[in-house]
Amino acid sequence: MTTYDGTGAHLTPTQLRAWTSLLDAVRILDRELEIELVTDHQMTHREYEILVRVDGHGGQVKMSQLARQIEASAALVTQTVARLEDRDWIQREQSSTDGRVVNATITAAGREALRSAAGQHAATVERLLLAPMGGELETVAQTLGCVADHLRLHRANGACDDISCKLPSEP
Repeated sequence: MTTYDGTGAHLTPTQLRAWTSLLDAVRILDRELEIELVTDHQMTHREYEILVRVDGHGGQVKMSQLARQIEASAALVTQTVARLEDRDWIQREQSSTDGRVVNATITAAGREALRSAAGQHAATVERLLLAPMGGELETVAQTLGCVADHLRLHRANGACDDISCKLPSEP
């Protein structure tokens, strides 16, 4: 019988498989997307995500909100946005209503760069992540959404006492 001293000693085999599979899948997928974006579109995956997030907010978002959304430090977001500014894909502007707020705004060149990469990016996500899920896609999407909501609540409150997310199959 194999014994474990690490996390495997504290999780069931199924729990351990879920945990390590998630880690493997996220790391492999992120690496594949990074290689593709750098090779074919001369942008990193983080740069792509920032363009997507800014575009998804109507073309402008607060820098602080952007940092929260992509789960990165303000400094890392600032560095990445500075690189995007150097390429004229993003422009930073002081808010006209609050001088403490800096907004990131996507430029026309940024929209074109995003448009150029988006189809290939979506096709890769579909091929490598979504298609293998088959008929379980809706369940996986709901479950991961629940986990993300739970983690955000934990981060905000520092506690995990209430798992309030209920999946449709639960009463």
